[in-house]
Amino acid sequence: MRKDNKPTDEQLIELYQAASDFKKAEPWKWLYDADLICVENPKDKMIGYCSVMGRAGEHYALGVYLGDEGLSGFCDLMENADIIPYHQALHFQDCIMCSFEDRELLSKQDREEIKALGFSFRGRNAWPRFRQLKPGFYPWFINQDECVFLTYALRQTLFALHKVIDGQLRMDIERGETILRHSKEKDGKLEWYSKEILLDFPTVIYNPVEINDDLLIQRIKKAEGMGNASLQVDICYLPSPVQEKRGARPYFPRIFILVEPKSGLVVDFHMYQSINDDADVALNRLIGFCLEKGVPREIQVRSAKMVAILDDFCQKTDIKLKMVKSLSSIDQVLEEMADRF
Repeated sequence: MRKDNKPTDEQLIELYQAASDFKKAEPWKWLYDADLICVENPKDKMIGYCSVMGRAGEHYALGVYLGDEGLSGFCDLMENADIIPYHQALHFQDCIMCSFEDRELLSKQDREEIKALGFSFRGRNAWPRFRQLKPGFYPWFINQDECVFLTYALRQTLFALHKVIDGQLRMDIERGETILRHSKEKDGKLEWYSKEILLDFPTVIYNPVEINDDLLIQRIKKAEGMGNASLQVDICYLPSPVQEKRGARPYFPRIFILVEPKSGLVVDFHMYQSINDDADVALNRLIGFCLEKGVPREIQVRSAKMVAILDDFCQKTDIKLKMVKSLSSIDQVLEEMADRF
C-alpha cells in the first residue's frame, strides 16, 4: 500500500458505508456496464466515468474510469472485448473500483481492515474490495484522494440512477446522452447538481514513425529474404507481474514478441519496462532480426499503434504489412506463459 497516503479510518468508514448502500440498491438490475454515469471530482474537476457491473450476474462492481485516458481504455475494452486476450484486459483499465467479492478473494489486509472498522459481511459477492487499476501495474490499494472520490462516485451514481428511474432525469447511452453529477462548495459543504450531457468519446490517433536512414533501408533491401515467410509481431504486457522489493507495487514489464505462425516458434523476444519505448524497441528488434535472420514477405499486426510504428518501415523495405483481428500464434504463446505463471 502507498502507506504515506493511506486513507484515514473516518474516510474508510464512509467508503464502506457507501459501498454497502450501493450493494443493497442493486443498481445492476437497471444498468448495463456500458451505461456510463459521470461524476466530477470536487478536488480537481476531473470526470470519473462510472460503469456499474453485474447485469450478467458474475462480477458486481462500480468502476470509475478516470478522465479521457480512462474513458478511452474503457471504450477499447467494450468495443474489442472479443479479441483482447484475457491477460491483457487489465491494462485497458485506468480506474478506481469497488467490487463485491467472496471472502476468500480478499487479501489479509482487506479482512483485517473490515474487522478493525467494525463492519461485517456474509455470503457470496458480499465483501467490498477497493482497488486502483492502472495499465502496466498490478491492482493496488487506494490512497486518501481515491478513497474520497470513490465514496462520492458510489453515492452520486446511485442518486443519478434513482432520478432516472423516477423519470426526473434522462439518459440514453446509445445516443451518448447521460448524466453528470457535479458540485459546488457552499458554506464549507458540497452541494451536488445534475446535468444532462452528451458524452464526448475520445479518439486515439497514433503518430506515424518515419525511418530516415536511407543506408539502413538499402541494407535491409539487400539482405537475404525469407521466401514467403510471414511473421506475427506484437508489443504488450508480460502476463506475470514483477515485484522488485517486498511491499512495493508489482508491475508488468512490456514485451516485444516475434513469432513464426506456421511453426508457432518464437523467433525473437525482448522484455523492457516503459511503454514509452515501444516504437524504439519494436523497430530496433525488427531491424536487427531482418539483418541477421532475413527479411519476411509479410508482417502481421493487430493494433493501430503497431501500424503507426511499422508502416513507414515496411513500405520502404517492401515488406507487406497486414493488420489482422487476432494473432493466434502469439496469443497461444502468451496464454501458455500466463498459465505457467
